[in-house]
Amino acid sequence: MGRLLTGVGGGLLARQVPPGLVDEVLEVTGRSQRRFRALPSRLGVYFVLGLCLFSGSSYGSVLATLVVGCRDQLGAAGWRLPSSTALAKMRRRLGAAPFELLFRRLSGSWPSITTPGSHAFGLLLVAWDGTSLNLADSPANAEAFGRPSCKKGEVGYPQSRVVVLMTCGSRRIMDAVFGTYRTSERALAEQMLPALKAGMLLLADRGYPSYRLWCAAQATGADLLWRAAADRHLPVQRVLPDGSYLSRLTNPADSHRQANRRGRSRKAGRVPSAPLQPRGPVVRVVEAVITVRTSDGTVRTGHYRLITTLLDPKPAPARELAATYARRWAVETGFREIKTYLRGSHRALRAADPETARQELWAYLIVYQAIRLTICHAALRGENLEPARISFTAARDALQDSTATTPENADAQCEQLYQDLSRRLITQHITCRTCPRTAKRPLFHFPSRQASTAPTSQNVTYQLSIATPEVTEAQPSQQVQQQDPPCLTAQPRAA
Repeated sequence: MGRLLTGVGGGLLARQVPPGLVDEVLEVTGRSQRRFRALPSRLGVYFVLGLCLFSGSSYGSVLATLVVGCRDQLGAAGWRLPSSTALAKMRRRLGAAPFELLFRRLSGSWPSITTPGSHAFGLLLVAWDGTSLNLADSPANAEAFGRPSCKKGEVGYPQSRVVVLMTCGSRRIMDAVFGTYRTSERALAEQMLPALKAGMLLLADRGYPSYRLWCAAQATGADLLWRAAADRHLPVQRVLPDGSYLSRLTNPADSHRQANRRGRSRKAGRVPSAPLQPRGPVVRVVEAVITVRTSDGTVRTGHYRLITTLLDPKPAPARELAATYARRWAVETGFREIKTYLRGSHRALRAADPETARQELWAYLIVYQAIRLTICHAALRGENLEPARISFTAARDALQDSTATTPENADAQCEQLYQDLSRRLITQHITCRTCPRTAKRPLFHFPSRQASTAPTSQNVTYQLSIATPEVTEAQPSQQVQQQDPPCLTAQPRAA
C-alpha cells in the first residue's frame, strides 16, 4: 500500500513538479522515509501543494482528490482516508526545507521565450517588489512574524513580508525571500542580489533606491532602472541631448561628515567650507511628466523621476526608458494572481505554527511557478504568442481538473491541454483605459469625502514628455567620470 501511495500522480502538477525532483530534494534535506509509510513523504509534498491549488478545500477533500485515480486499489488494500490530525503531523514532519529547495530547483528550469514585453534595449526585463501575506491567527505566528499595529495596539492577522524577483515577460519568479512583518523590503532585497547578473535590466519603485542597495545591485553587472523620490538630491552635472542628465548619488556618510564639519565651523565663527561634490556612482536621471485625460474630462498629471545605469542616450532614449518603467507593473499583476486567484481574496493561510507557515508560503510559490510554467509551454504552441495573453485562471483550472490523470496518459493529456490553453486567449491589453483601485462596496454606511463619482473604467489618452533641467551660468555643467564606489559584496545564499 505504501508503494501504491508513493506512485500517486497529481496530473499536470506532477508533470511540472516531477516526482524524481521531489525525491531528490527530500533526500538532500533528510526528509525521505526509510520505510513505506501509510503517508509517504512524496505524497506529503504533493498534498501540501494540493492544499495551495485547492485553497478552499479541506484536508480530507484535497487528499481524496489526489488519490482518486487509484482509490479502488487502495480500498481493496484496506486503506482509509487519514484524519486531519494525521495529515497535520505529516506536514510538521516534512517542514519547510524541502519546499524551499524545491522552489529554487524549479526556478532554474524554464523554456526560453522572447516576446516584445520580455526584453528592452537588448536586456531581460526583471523587477522586484514586496507584499505581505496574512497568516493564521495564532500566538505562535504572531510572535514569530508580527502583525500590523495602530494607536490602539496590534490589529489584524499576523503577516509575513515577501520580496520576489520576477521576469516581466513570463512573470516567473526567479528568486524570493520571506521575512517578518517588521523586516524592510530593502533588507530582503539585499538577500536576492546573487540572482542578478549581466544582461538584465532591473526595475524597482521609489521605495528601493538607497546608496547601499544601488551600489550592491550595480556591482552584480545588471543594469538598473529605478524610480527615485522627488526630494532626492541629484545635482545636474551634464545635460544630454534627449533631455535627461547625468548626476551622482550622494554617499550618506559624506553628507553626514560634511554637515558636522559645517556645524563646527559655524560654532567657531569661521566661514563654512563649500559643500563637497558627490563621489558616488554616476547615474542618468530621466524626468518624465505623464498627463492622463479621461473620457469624462478629468486631467491628471504625474511626475516620474527615474535613475538608471544606462548612460548612453543613443541606444536607450529617455522617452523609451520612461515607457519601459511601466512594465514594472507585471510584478504587481503576479501578486494579484497569487493572492486573489490562487489563494483567494481575504483568505489567510492555514498553518498555525511558524514552521508549517513557512512551508505553506513556499508551497504557494511552487504552485504559482507550476501554473506559469504551464502557460509558457502553452505559449510555445502558438505563433509569437505572449504568455500574458493566456488566462491565469484557465491554467489554474486546468491543473485542478487534471489531478485524476494517471502517469500512463499524462503526455497526451498535457499536450492536449497546452493546445487548448493556446486557443483560450484573453483580450489584447488595451493601453487606452484606466481602472483605478476603487471599492465598489464601501465598508461603512457613510459616504467617503474622497469618494469619486467617476466611472471605475474609462477611455484615456496618455501624453509623455521629458522635462529638461535648466543649468544656470553659476552652475556650469561638469564632465563626469565614472568611479568605483564602495559597495556591498553579493554573497551566494545557501539553499
